[in-house]
Amino acid sequence: MKVNEKLSVLVLPKSARKSKDGALSLDIRITVNLKRAVISLGQKVPESLWDQEAGKMQGNTQEARLLNNAIDQCKVKLRQLYHSLELLGDEVTVEMLRDAYQGKTEQPKTLLNAIDFVIERFEKKVEKQHRSVASLKKWHTIRAKTVSFIRHQYKAKDIRLDKIRFAFAEDFVDYLMLDEDINANTAKKYLKHIKHAIKTGVERNWIPTNPIQTFKCGYVDPERDILDEREIMTLYQKHFEIKRLEEIKDVYLFMCFTGFAYKDTSLLTPDHIINFFDGEEWIVKNREKTFCRENVPLLPIAKEIIKKYNNHPVRKTKGLLLPVLSNQKYNAYLKEIVTICGINKTLTTHTARHTFATTITLANGVPIETVSALLGHKSVKTTQIYAKIVAQKISEEMRALKQKLAFKLPILTLESHEH
Repeated sequence: MKVNEKLSVLVLPKSARKSKDGALSLDIRITVNLKRAVISLGQKVPESLWDQEAGKMQGNTQEARLLNNAIDQCKVKLRQLYHSLELLGDEVTVEMLRDAYQGKTEQPKTLLNAIDFVIERFEKKVEKQHRSVASLKKWHTIRAKTVSFIRHQYKAKDIRLDKIRFAFAEDFVDYLMLDEDINANTAKKYLKHIKHAIKTGVERNWIPTNPIQTFKCGYVDPERDILDEREIMTLYQKHFEIKRLEEIKDVYLFMCFTGFAYKDTSLLTPDHIINFFDGEEWIVKNREKTFCRENVPLLPIAKEIIKKYNNHPVRKTKGLLLPVLSNQKYNAYLKEIVTICGINKTLTTHTARHTFATTITLANGVPIETVSALLGHKSVKTTQIYAKIVAQKISEEMRALKQKLAFKLPILTLESHEH
């Protein structure tokens, strides 16, 4: 039986091992790339009933059915083992296939085995609502990107964990950036997930060490467009006759004054608004991304926007707090809005959250620990990035002030330099 171009399986009787009752012992001869190995099937067949051309026992007796079924199962198992070995990327030898069939060696674990193991556990956590569906989707995305990379880089369907070398990390990031057009920060986040999957393999003794553990996945702080107070008021005071633009503007401003991310905002309902311990209205919920508690007291403008949409169809039909369009449409309409308002900045759904963290809170003296809690961050370290933005803005403004003073009060500024 020829399974494919490289593998064939043939059942052969051994006349030299004929028993006293005339039964022949059966062997399985496997051929891989023209090299052969023989495996005992552990079955016997009467010589007169063996059909060598068909490779099975003649007749429809129970004995014949059992023997032929055993032969078929053996062939299926060999095909499956060959396919599994082939997925590892190495050339399959007849010795590897024979040993795998006889259970002499445990199948080496692969990178996709490790990722699938992590995903399986993650799915159980999602079921128990310990982790978010969005994070699980990210794992599936990373798996798909990994499959594409292995196919591109190694011309294989998978790679054994013990075959991964340090260069894998840099090659993976380069592939994501150059071939998949993914930005550097996202590419390195994906690699951090791969490092975690390999670390899981180390913890389960699938591999002795993590070959890419020391690869640095540093975060490059991108330029972030945020609105200043003047630009926020420009948006607030602008009324759009086009309904979709007016709604997008309001939702964006709501996010600017609450710090909620796009996903969280799209899922808000009136039930999330409660009168909290201080007698004020708060939005109380868990953040979708991290499941951290994100309790935000409502500022006047946020309250005004909520009230504006009390009778909106989305409130009545879907029970949602605000009319939030798809992320793609949302960002596209924001471009129209800033153009009309004369704001020379690139706004996206996430820049509203940045604006809340900087212009609305930190720049007005709200402690960073409080801002971290409002944003639903797991650690204040995550929030510190916004403090840097505020410090940078202050530095730029002070530099501009120095230039103005040098022009208006040259003597004073000269004296200060001399001292």
